[in-house]
Amino acid sequence: MIKIHHQLKLSLPAAIVGLFLLVVFVSACSGSTKGDIDAYCALVEENFEIGLANSGIELDDLEALLEVSPDGITNVVEKLRNTLADIAEIDELDQLFAATFDPDALVAQQKFEIYNADECGISIEAMAAALKANQGLVENELRTFLDGNEVFSSWINNISISITFDGVKVVGAQATFLTPSEPDQGLSVCHAISLWIYVLKEAEGEILVFDNAREIVRRNASDTKCVEV
Repeated sequence: MIKIHHQLKLSLPAAIVGLFLLVVFVSACSGSTKGDIDAYCALVEENFEIGLANSGIELDDLEALLEVSPDGITNVVEKLRNTLADIAEIDELDQLFAATFDPDALVAQQKFEIYNADECGISIEAMAAALKANQGLVENELRTFLDGNEVFSSWINNISISITFDGVKVVGAQATFLTPSEPDQGLSVCHAISLWIYVLKEAEGEILVFDNAREIVRRNASDTKCVEV
């Protein structure tokens, strides 16, 4: 009996220590959630365009964001970071656009924007401003493509172009001649924009060409060619 009593006396402090360690362990686990939501939201607020297609965001920005991303958004930010890293290493044009419009990356962008709205309270006005700026980047991309091809030189300086853009992909374009167009120039404009949208961007959308306020050429998303109207 004495021996058993002695073991109980020895086991009591051990039990207390064990309980203490368990409490410490549980407390540590409960506070070990990865990331810092305040730091995360601060970075996003500084870069509203993060995650949007063609945003021009730097890889370092996503790396910094990943370091403070909470558990609920880590995988999404990793996908965006990895996609951007892949794009940075691609030289072939077809591979570049395939990577840019990777369906999984687009889904990640949408999840990213929803999370930021829910968790960071990003205002609709701020997102709208970012999307507008992003649309400008896409329009500049199209303009650069057209400026870089001498085939389009006869009319490139005689048109204004606006892109219909939903923040993730191009869904249409409109071109307007600033001075009266010459025969077949409207079709040439439509063909050029079609090449950019349908081939390079791997998207679909309605293309409208105007001579002043008069529509002269159209390509519907379901059509296979540009037609005069």
